[in-house]
Amino acid sequence: MAKGVRVPERAFGIAMWVVSVVLAAFIVGLGNLVIGDLPQVEQTISQEQFVQSAPAQKIRTELAAITARRGAIDDKLEIARLQLEQAQKASTTGTETFQAWIQARTATTNPQQDPEVLARTRDLEQLKANERAVQASIDALDNERTPLGQRESELTDQQNRLQSEAMPAYEKAMFWQELRVFGLRLAITLPMLLIAGWMVARKRKSDHWPMMRGFVLAAVFVFFVELVPYLPSYGGYIRYAVGIGLTIIAGHYLVKNMRAYLAKRQETEQQAEEERRKLVTHDEAFKKMAAKVCPGCDRPIASMEGAESNFCVHCGMTLFNRCGKCETRKMAFFRYCLSCGTQAPEAAQA
Repeated sequence: MAKGVRVPERAFGIAMWVVSVVLAAFIVGLGNLVIGDLPQVEQTISQEQFVQSAPAQKIRTELAAITARRGAIDDKLEIARLQLEQAQKASTTGTETFQAWIQARTATTNPQQDPEVLARTRDLEQLKANERAVQASIDALDNERTPLGQRESELTDQQNRLQSEAMPAYEKAMFWQELRVFGLRLAITLPMLLIAGWMVARKRKSDHWPMMRGFVLAAVFVFFVELVPYLPSYGGYIRYAVGIGLTIIAGHYLVKNMRAYLAKRQETEQQAEEERRKLVTHDEAFKKMAAKVCPGCDRPIASMEGAESNFCVHCGMTLFNRCGKCETRKMAFFRYCLSCGTQAPEAAQA
């Protein structure tokens, strides 16, 4: 069945929805910038601001000195370990050479080589002495580094203790800052939501409703979506409380209007068909018939296989009749016959 809404009207309706969505997008973008810039009205708070400055500065100075001293020791240890590795290699090589020479000396039993035995022994002892000296320097550096690590651990514990003592004041300051910023955000978004509610309740029949609808969409989106990332832990209570309140108001409004609608429908159904047909516009009748709904009572049009549904079984309204000239079956709300173009009597009287 053809729809009775004119093509320009449908295009206009779609265009108005596009206007509403585009306007909502721009309002949301502007609101997002405003809400995102709100934290800049407050100074950045850090935990260090609430730590006792004099003890903390003293600890930081000593920790810096320890770090510098330990870095110097680590550099010396790295050099000493390289020297120890070289000394151990030289000592090992000297020992192997000396043992091989001693075996040759024992085999030849030449007494003239005894002075060389003593000289080689002294050289090997010198290598061992060098190795022991390097190892001693490494041990001394390790001994010097150990108390530095212990002192650093003590200072770190003191620093952590100072930060722990500052935590309650820091958390309190953060709470009040979040509360102030959240109050500013809420002061912007909540009035938008209230204005949107007023528009829905009072201005839905206005010629400028499509633009107001864009504002309504933006207000709902900003309050329930854009505000969420910026909500503190307690802010969710406000969002859910407002959501519950709006849901209750909307539910009450729907129930009230549904009761009024049903009462009006019941009153209308008690009127004569001619009076009821006057209350139904041509375009409205086309829309409802296209949706297989009776224009008189808004109930589904009943049908039976093999039978023509010419009347509503609920309210008795004539849905289909025949052209007075060519007897073609047509919808009762047609102004002209779709077969011969004869004007319907109802249209001629209008």
